Amino acid sequence: MISVSIIICTKDRPADLARAIASVRAADEIGREAEIVVVEEADAPRDMPGVRYVHLPRDGRGFGHARNVGVREAKGDVLLFIDDDCEAGRGWAASLAAPFREDARLLGVAGAVLVRNCGAIGYAENVLGFPGGGLRYLHEAEGRVVPTRHLSTCNCAYRRQAVLDAGGFIEEARMGGEDFLLAERVSAQGPCLYAPDAVVYHRPRGSFHAIFRWFMRRGQSEVRLVRFVRDPSRFRAFLLRSSWTLRAVIAAAVVAQWPWLLGWLPAAAGLYAGVLLWRFRFARKYPSHRRAWWLVPFVKMTMDAGTEAGRWKAVLLPERS
Repeated sequence: MISVSIIICTKDRPADLARAIASVRAADEIGREAEIVVVEEADAPRDMPGVRYVHLPRDGRGFGHARNVGVREAKGDVLLFIDDDCEAGRGWAASLAAPFREDARLLGVAGAVLVRNCGAIGYAENVLGFPGGGLRYLHEAEGRVVPTRHLSTCNCAYRRQAVLDAGGFIEEARMGGEDFLLAERVSAQGPCLYAPDAVVYHRPRGSFHAIFRWFMRRGQSEVRLVRFVRDPSRFRAFLLRSSWTLRAVIAAAVVAQWPWLLGWLPAAAGLYAGVLLWRFRFARKYPSHRRAWWLVPFVKMTMDAGTEAGRWKAVLLPERS
């Protein structure tokens, strides 16, 4: 038998936290009986019966620090992570924990992250794979438990010892990405799996403005993660390949050489949108997400614009130590 602890980090979202805890308790027998560790950054501690509550002062040390505190406080052999703005689906805890009982070599398990009861923008973001792989990962798994290297703390589990062996969450990643870095190190040590039946429902962002702001933060984080990733050269190459600034410079150089190509830009933009719609056509198989399919190109462009703005902000305004 293995023991299970569930870790939730939170800040200024008491109503969301209450819903997350209630959904975990209602998910299954493991969720009802497991230790829940709540790490809250707040002005003052508060009473939270039924959980192991840890108060942190508002010192801006980020979620990496809070998650490490949760790991130290938790007693379980297997640590389940869920965000405070998520709700666990039926059978969530059991679906995350079961693979660890079946394979002693297994180090981590990721679950599916979906959205519900939201507008088309939120569903389109989920089609594109956000948050936590979204509908894209679920569709690619085809109902099977499959290998993965991508684990997000909005829905995942690790062996406690694997987290400790990897050195825990990197606390310097204050803008986010600490879970990406841990997943990278743990999955290099041993096998990790994606369990599509372990579902949480993430609160959607639901507007272009909110998506832009979130991806701007992601862009800042990407630049600041370079010095922590296992292969910095490869990560820098990814940043260059995905840079819309670089693409714009190349396009401008090409148009300067052959000005007549400028008239083809609307056609190129239409082709780009068409390629995205074709790539994510699987969304039409899912009644919940089908109506959002046509929005995918617009949401993707918003994500890319936010990411690029965030990267430039990180370059022009370096993080103060």
